[in-house]
Amino acid sequence: MISADITPQTPINPAADAYALTCLERSASIFRIPDIAFGPRPAQRLDLYLPEAGDRLGGAPVFLFWHGGGYTHGHKEWCGFMAPPLLAAGAIFVSANYRLFDEASNAEVHDDARAALRWVLENIADHGGDPSRLVIGGHSAGANIAARVALDAPARRAAGIPDAAIRAVMAMSGSYLARRGDTHPDPARRPAPGVPDAVAEFTGPSSAAFTLAWGSDERAPFPQAGADFARILRERGQPVTEMIFAGDDHFSVHLATGSARNRYVQAVLQALDLAPI
Repeated sequence: MISADITPQTPINPAADAYALTCLERSASIFRIPDIAFGPRPAQRLDLYLPEAGDRLGGAPVFLFWHGGGYTHGHKEWCGFMAPPLLAAGAIFVSANYRLFDEASNAEVHDDARAALRWVLENIADHGGDPSRLVIGGHSAGANIAARVALDAPARRAAGIPDAAIRAVMAMSGSYLARRGDTHPDPARRPAPGVPDAVAEFTGPSSAAFTLAWGSDERAPFPQAGADFARILRERGQPVTEMIFAGDDHFSVHLATGSARNRYVQAVLQALDLAPI
């Protein structure tokens, strides 16, 4: 069981705790190559989910994803249930961890995300992947991470990640206008006034097309944040598509991505130049 392999975390709230358990239960039986290090810290690990070798001739496209959890909770193992429809279409799925606020600032969280992305670019060919066919995404805090990785061009370039490395950003249920670093429990780890922190404060450039997804029944600020961020991106000339899931809340909208018929999954496959299943 995956749940026996991960570090226990404190409860969040009943709905979030039920979501986390469901994620683990749905992901437990899916084969992965676990805990590949992209840095020296225990949290700097990622899991690889690979299609059958016969589906990877010529290099498989790659979808790199970051979990949610409000920067205080979450595991890469929450996201394994997303892998089967992607693998069936011939893609590689990568689920990455990052340090949480108990040991990192918001800036360091994004350092981890860039390190995971650079690992993929430098090493995925050894696992049958094509680093030139890369899409990134995430849910909740992970959506913020994916979007900021694409838009924080100076940090991305300093990490050795080329401007054209990311084909698309598939961000789900993010709070893109919130300065999350300002809420860090350790005041010493909060960003200085005037230092960009909210995703929307980073302006690129980015070659990636954005898809922003959320559920119509999510609590504030997520639906409004998605709509506002989409407007901001359009005003900057950034390609962006909004994808609203009627009747879904913050958790069910993510859990639905285990289905090949899900619109978000279909959009990921399209971004990877793979035919719908």
